[in-house]
Amino acid sequence: MRALLLASLVLWLPLLAPAAATNSFSSTRLLSLRDCFDLALSRNLDLQIEHLTTDIAGYNLSGAYGVYVPNVSFRAQHDFVNQPADLDPKKAGLDFSYEMQNDTLQPGLNGKLPIGLTYGVTAYTREDNVRTLLGPPPNPPPIRNTNNYYSEGRIDLQQHLLKDSWIDTDREQILLRRRDLKISQQALRFQIMKTILAVELSYDDLLAAREAVRVQEKALELRQQLLSETRRRVEVGDLPPLDAEQAETQLENTVTALTAARELYVSQENTLKSLITDDFKSLVDVDLLPTDSLLVVEQDVNRSESFLRAMSLRPDLIQARLAVEKGDVEVRFRKNQLFPNLDLIGAYGGLGVGDQPGSSINNALSFGNQEYSYGVVLSFPLSNVSERNYYKASKAARRIAQLQLQRAEQDILLQIADFVNRAQSRFSQVTSTRKARTYAEAALAAEIKKLQNGLSTAFFVLQLQEVLTAARTAEVQALADYNKIIAQLAFAEGDILEKHHLSLEVK
Repeated sequence: MRALLLASLVLWLPLLAPAAATNSFSSTRLLSLRDCFDLALSRNLDLQIEHLTTDIAGYNLSGAYGVYVPNVSFRAQHDFVNQPADLDPKKAGLDFSYEMQNDTLQPGLNGKLPIGLTYGVTAYTREDNVRTLLGPPPNPPPIRNTNNYYSEGRIDLQQHLLKDSWIDTDREQILLRRRDLKISQQALRFQIMKTILAVELSYDDLLAAREAVRVQEKALELRQQLLSETRRRVEVGDLPPLDAEQAETQLENTVTALTAARELYVSQENTLKSLITDDFKSLVDVDLLPTDSLLVVEQDVNRSESFLRAMSLRPDLIQARLAVEKGDVEVRFRKNQLFPNLDLIGAYGGLGVGDQPGSSINNALSFGNQEYSYGVVLSFPLSNVSERNYYKASKAARRIAQLQLQRAEQDILLQIADFVNRAQSRFSQVTSTRKARTYAEAALAAEIKKLQNGLSTAFFVLQLQEVLTAARTAEVQALADYNKIIAQLAFAEGDILEKHHLSLEVK
């Protein structure tokens, strides 16, 4: 392992030299593609945002169930009234004045059930303390003090039979929140897939940029060797000075190309950094050294099998199907709202009166003095124009969701068909560019021998060097393109996570 590390550093020395010259604090970090995946899954900003979005959807669903939590109330109240003597037309004189104090305790419990039943349980006890003045002024009248205790226990029920029976606003919201949570979970999975794809494509681009630098370095080495040999032969008179000038021109062009290749490498490196960290500043002076090689392994692609995988695995398709289900919920709710309100109501309770708190409460709970009621309540609008049009709008919205699902399926099938075709084409390009590079190497070697034997000129050698550099560049690009197409095909199929043995469970 240590020998491999040293060998990698030697190969990368030309790339590291410019950075070391400008920043003595820069460091290097060896990264495999799997390392990049691990970093992105834990530190990618888009994924962090999507995780929080999924958490919010879960909180919203849990909060929607709060409508079924019973509400407990407790009331304690003291009232006082000083009533002056007042005219009563039914009596010969005035009503006596009095002072009355009331102390009331009233606990209660109310709520609703998912079957459309609302309930309320109340208990009530009150003390009435009265002080009555039995006579008019100016003489002090006699006073009568009385007190009384009154209690009541009662339960009220209301059951919807038609409208708001099998679904109401609260149940609709719960059903929608459930699907919102599932949609958010699939959106998280889709974002993970997109992040993994972006990391893989960026890593492939970085590998290609590294190989492009190496191609230009090899081209520069060939140019330097040819220039040295040409100058020597010009000095002895075997070649004209023009050949040396042509060699120098090509050398400078290669230096320019090498500089551009190194610039592209740094750009690709920054792109990868942005995907694997939430603190770019911490990596800005770090040189990423990919440990994987730019290799190609032919993949067996089958369009029909890819279609089937995509239809069952693509998170965006699952999201679209859940959107259709949300439309079904809305249609169901709006159809229910077309019915009239028909409610079954009922109440039952007991009353109690006594000269002590305990006796009044016992009398109420014994239901010796009962109170009850039952009946039905029917109500409906004279014109149901609003709900009828809302119902039509909900069906149109559901149809839109169905069409959007159909369009999404079609778009994905088109993507897969294109990627399968491109994968087959790009692999043939890998083969042809590899052969072209081999032939270019052989042709250049033969031309160099001819030049050494005086049977050729530097001009032809320079041309073949250009051909070889172009062939090497084309091979590198073909290797990177094929790997990128395979990654994009795996993404289009929806199994890019499985391809890289990344497990994500979405309930």
